[in-house]
Amino acid sequence: TDEIMHQDIIPLYAADIQDQLKKQFAYLSGGRGGDGCPVITFPDYPAFGDIPEKEFQNVLTYLTSIP
Repeated sequence: TDEIMHQDIIPLYAADIQDQLKKQFAYLSGGRGGDGCPVITFPDYPAFGDIPEKEFQNVLTYLTSIP
């Protein structure tokens, strides 16, 4: 079972995770895929393996909740 997909999603606001967003290990580039979904970009980030799972989950939850 994929635990991330089965957790209750709590709305996140940019102000709640601003320190995590400032790291810019993932961001919305403004582009859209063929199906109209937003493209999330993961640039080269030297400490990517050191990002705590909860922090990664918070950023992706926030980015995927932006209309």
